[in-house]
Amino acid sequence: MPVAITDLSDTLSSIVEHTGKSVVRVDGGRRRAVSGVVWSPKQVVTVAHGIQRETVAVAIEGKEFTARLKGIDETTDLALLELDEALTPATFDDGAALKVGQLALRLGRPGETVRATSGILSAVGKKAFRSPRGGEVDFFLDADAPHQPGFSGGPLVDLQGRVLGLTTTGLLRGASLAIPTTTIRRVVGQLEKHGKIRRSYLGLQLQPVQLPDAVKVTTGEEIGLLVTSVEKGGPAELAGIQYGDTVLHLGDDSVKTLEDLYGYLRADHADQQVNVKLFRNGAVVTQQVTLGGR
Repeated sequence: MPVAITDLSDTLSSIVEHTGKSVVRVDGGRRRAVSGVVWSPKQVVTVAHGIQRETVAVAIEGKEFTARLKGIDETTDLALLELDEALTPATFDDGAALKVGQLALRLGRPGETVRATSGILSAVGKKAFRSPRGGEVDFFLDADAPHQPGFSGGPLVDLQGRVLGLTTTGLLRGASLAIPTTTIRRVVGQLEKHGKIRRSYLGLQLQPVQLPDAVKVTTGEEIGLLVTSVEKGGPAELAGIQYGDTVLHLGDDSVKTLEDLYGYLRADHADQQVNVKLFRNGAVVTQQVTLGGR
């Protein structure tokens, strides 16, 4: 066997051995256990879709510990667990220099021992995007290393043994992606302080619609968000927004997609008054809404 291949094989084995010391099995009450990564000596970060109860079991190398749910954010599929015992934290990398084609490993601990698959980074996005539940993810990150059962919550690792992100199948339906470290840092910071992610809200269910030509002329818009449900007692109802209205603008921002809406409803907009531009009964109207926070 060529020396270079032997060296690469030894390197991959060393990475699994080293980083595997920070990869745990998480039994959060679901039918199948998931994996997790030691974030700090007494904290583990894992996937929200693997957690069903406040107290969970964390295991590594034949030892089992009790962990408490510190906070959870289903919109980014992240959960933070706290332990009384200190474990070995992983080394995390924010991925500023990542390139498609670089080698990467997926690690998981679905059972007693750590497991690994290898591949290359197949996608490294540059822009933030919104999950279907509205969570902001800093960039798109994926690898073609196979995702095995129980790997969700486990790390995607580079050849220096640094964690680039957490593997999940719960962010986008039917896709195995990695939640990048920058997103994990931001979400964990809020979960440590508040136990949840606070966002502003309108209290509406909305659906993007193509506006008829006559409406396009009246509004100057081609697409709006049709109100399909109004939360009783919510900010929108209190402001007089009705079923069948079409939302065109929030403040100065045009909203053509649900991603546009979620992008506006940040935590710092909670409790603020905002003008909502609507199309209603053949006319453009503006309602002032005080956004809620939750």
